[in-house]
Amino acid sequence: MANADVVAFNIAAFVATLFLLEAGADKFIEHTAIVARRISVSQAVIGLLTAGAEWEEVSLNLSLIQA
Repeated sequence: MANADVVAFNIAAFVATLFLLEAGADKFIEHTAIVARRISVSQAVIGLLTAGAEWEEVSLNLSLIQA
């Protein structure tokens, strides 16, 4: 059976990793919004690109909306 202190360490490391991942994701989103404002691009477009949409899909959707 595993030692209790090893299990406790692994659980603490897992929880700390989740916290750091959440904090990093928040900072990433905040900074992409700042970049969008600085280069005068819609925050929605930047959000779509960071969420995984390809630029071709975004440009097609924007051209369909404007038509």
